[in-house]
Amino acid sequence: MIAFLILLIAVLSMFTAAALWALRYILDGRALLVCRVAVVCVFAIAVASFLVRRNPFALLLSDGTTVSLASVFFLVLMFLFLLVVASVIFRFVYRRMLAVPEDGERRRVLKAAGVYPAAALGVALYGNLYERNATVERRYDVPVAAPALAGYTVAQLSDVHLGMFFSLDRLARLLRQVADAAPDALLLTGDIFDHPEWTVEAVQLIDSFAAAFPGGIWYCHGNHEHIRGIALVEEALAGSKIRFLKNEARCVRPGETPLYFAGVDYPMSEYRQRLDTEAFQREKAAFAKAALEAIPTEAVTVLLAHHPEFIDDGAAYGARLVLTGHTHGSQFGIFGIPLFPVFKYTRGIVEKEKTMGYVHSGNGSWFPYRLGCPPEIAYFRFTPCS
Repeated sequence: MIAFLILLIAVLSMFTAAALWALRYILDGRALLVCRVAVVCVFAIAVASFLVRRNPFALLLSDGTTVSLASVFFLVLMFLFLLVVASVIFRFVYRRMLAVPEDGERRRVLKAAGVYPAAALGVALYGNLYERNATVERRYDVPVAAPALAGYTVAQLSDVHLGMFFSLDRLARLLRQVADAAPDALLLTGDIFDHPEWTVEAVQLIDSFAAAFPGGIWYCHGNHEHIRGIALVEEALAGSKIRFLKNEARCVRPGETPLYFAGVDYPMSEYRQRLDTEAFQREKAAFAKAALEAIPTEAVTVLLAHHPEFIDDGAAYGARLVLTGHTHGSQFGIFGIPLFPVFKYTRGIVEKEKTMGYVHSGNGSWFPYRLGCPPEIAYFRFTPCS
């Protein structure tokens, strides 16, 4: 957690420094100095408040949504920098292409300097107040060679990250929305319990919806459950109807072509061993083998995993559907394409051999902003092979 805080403060410092530089293209003289001093002061207060209270300048809206004004402040700085840089580059290219001489009297990006901060504020508020709360429903058909399973539907939620920006009331509304759609089963693919003070209550809340899903509520760990207190999570789950899958599989519907749900733990080697990718891959392979090796070959298997690279393992063992999360879809996208695809699989459907993999965009986040990547509920319905 300390390493995360150091990284977060470093990133916020970078945003702030970049914005301080960008202000020179909008203001000058005394106004520039005053604005820079104000930004530095707010930055210091926001970081100090974050370290002490972990929810700086929190504002609770009437619908239960928590808004961090500090996060809006840093987002404004980030977008202000990006807008100014884009304008500077555009003007530079424009002058070169048309051979326009430099005008020393008009070095500012805009005559109306307020346009840039206003645009940055608008984009920041859109993603912070609207899109990160605008849950969408996505529906997919999964062809299977099992007529008896036709119409069977599972719903997936992932990366709720209960805590600073996702309340228990909001989780209750989300669960009610899924229950109203009447899928057969609800599958939770990790990073649900991210606030130890609420873990027991959150398990009880999810458990109270068990009757709404005849095929059960199924869950696998994410990395944040390990980071925030895995023992507490497992103790709370043990007394619930939530079916916890940890490197194992269970038969959900027997028959000529049985349905199995399997689940794997999160390989924590990358954290324990300083991002040792080889150790991560070995641990991941061992988890997949334990969960999938004994499943009959004729079965239809749904694998729950938090890390999206388990899609490869699911395909190696013939799983029909692998549901993952972890990436939050990058939280920034355009036309459905993630802007920061830092993972092998970042968002949406992945077809690999006879396996359909899915990387869920997440329902919450520890960074309260989304742009072109709204939170989602994903539904998967089995259909007969054509």
